[in-house]
Amino acid sequence: MTWRDILINFLRDILRARTRREILLKELKEAYLSKLNAETALEYAESVLNYNEARIARINKRLADLGEDE
Repeated sequence: MTWRDILINFLRDILRARTRREILLKELKEAYLSKLNAETALEYAESVLNYNEARIARINKRLADLGEDE
């Protein structure tokens, strides 16, 4: 195949009408990817929440210790 044939086939494939199955499979793939991104964001948010809860507990403990000393 020449470059011209490859280009023509590529353009023909891009411009052709997609079947319902192809459209649904693409949408399913996008949904899986979106779910994966949401799970990643959730894990990150949970770790930030846990970090700040531990930080608050540590600061409150130090404040309580200071209150006892003064």
